[in-house]
Amino acid sequence: MSTSPELRLLLRLAFDRPLEWLIPPSETTHVRWAALALSEVRPGDLFLLSSHGLEMEALAKTLHSAQERGASAALLLGAFPGLERLLRGSPLGLPLAIAPGYADPRQAQEQLLSAILNHRAALLERAERIQARLLQISAEGRGLPALAHSLAEISGRGVLIQDKRFNRLAQAASLELSDIWNVALEGLDAADSLPEELRDRKRAGRNAGVYAQALPGGLERLVAAVSVGEVARGYLSLLGIAGEFDDLDRMVVEQGVRVCALEMARLKGLRENEKRLRSDLLSALLQESLSPRDARLWLENLSYDPSQPYLAIRFAWEGANPPSRRRLETLVNGELARLGLNAVASPLGAEMICFVPAQISGRPEQAIAFCQAVQAQGLKEQPRHTVRCGIGAPAPDLGAWHNSFRQAGQALELARRLGESAPLYFPDLSVYRLLLQMEHSPDLSSFLDEMLGPLLAHESSAEFIRTLEAFFEHHGNLSQTAEALYLHRNTLAYRLDRIEEILNIDLDSPEARLSVQLALHIQRMSGGK
Repeated sequence: MSTSPELRLLLRLAFDRPLEWLIPPSETTHVRWAALALSEVRPGDLFLLSSHGLEMEALAKTLHSAQERGASAALLLGAFPGLERLLRGSPLGLPLAIAPGYADPRQAQEQLLSAILNHRAALLERAERIQARLLQISAEGRGLPALAHSLAEISGRGVLIQDKRFNRLAQAASLELSDIWNVALEGLDAADSLPEELRDRKRAGRNAGVYAQALPGGLERLVAAVSVGEVARGYLSLLGIAGEFDDLDRMVVEQGVRVCALEMARLKGLRENEKRLRSDLLSALLQESLSPRDARLWLENLSYDPSQPYLAIRFAWEGANPPSRRRLETLVNGELARLGLNAVASPLGAEMICFVPAQISGRPEQAIAFCQAVQAQGLKEQPRHTVRCGIGAPAPDLGAWHNSFRQAGQALELARRLGESAPLYFPDLSVYRLLLQMEHSPDLSSFLDEMLGPLLAHESSAEFIRTLEAFFEHHGNLSQTAEALYLHRNTLAYRLDRIEEILNIDLDSPEARLSVQLALHIQRMSGGK
């Protein structure tokens, strides 16, 4: 096997920018030396040819002569207009690349010979240049998108930067993948899309490895964890055609994850600072300790619109030994970012509080969809636990935020008591809003006992209560009620007669129906007790 470097890798080590291949080489093309003059070309050499002073008519003849002398490939420095047309008229079997941004053949030869004679040293030198370039981008505050584009330019590969939840923070398609870029990214947004070694974030954070992974459609990626504090905070991937990755690509990933880690740590620090400011703001607003002017200024400094109506949302875990509040906070913030909602969000006690933009009139469909997304993601990540959610009415101004917060709390409490998995919107609570205000009244307990006491004491109480709830849910329609309960209509009629007998009421009476429905609401609100 030849000890000389492979052609593609040699050119990538020697030149900072990807070259344009007119005639691609095979994977086994190696280079022995770099020659500037045709008379110096020996078998296995790379022939360098500058566009300066060269007439196009002589170019094809010169390239054919280099091929006859056994050159491994030819590299053209500068601009060569009309070259493709010339090659069509005089076909060439020699691998051929163009470096349009380079004009000095002596400098190009020195860079190439350095890479040929000391492959490892050239790789380390290129790593230093890449690191310096990426650190400069980070120092200038240009962010992850600029880093992704720079990595794509350096490597000639597609680049994807994701956070720990696989949301796409930045991406840059390569030229060869530009037409199929979205297809190439399909399926890379879940933990099981990673190599096994990277699926545990703590283990991945302590592992500095770069892993190759086959992708559908003849593609491949190199992926590594972006580690901050020995925990994976994200992932960097290079995407390309299967079998084309080399040592330089691995080195690009290694340098890339280091600078991405610095950028993610900086962003995390900024987010933590903003989180503290939002928490302080929320506490001040709910305690009504700010003047209207100070509240507006604080909101404006945090890029919120104080003239925009907001409504309160309160989230909490349900169940024994629930996940941490931090887990809930991550859920909520993740969905806020995914949906692009500019919300004031902060933990408070065991809950996660959000104030999201709303309209004064109409149902807050956007807020409800956000709550449903949080609950769905929570169920996906924690199948044994439920996220309960209460939504307050829109607050027209900052002075009404406290009222919306209180309403969201009542809706959350009712969601717990009713075992409601969907978000509860305070204006939809109807009679429960009144009952919540009266729940500690002895008259309420007396009314429940008077209306449903004999039924609740009966051995078939659960069956009778389900029958009444279905009966009222279907507005007294016997056919629909029987169908919902999987009963024969005659069986339902007999059961309703039995309920009337136990309670000594007439369900045909509107007053009796209203009283029983109200008692059922009280019984449900008290947790069925």
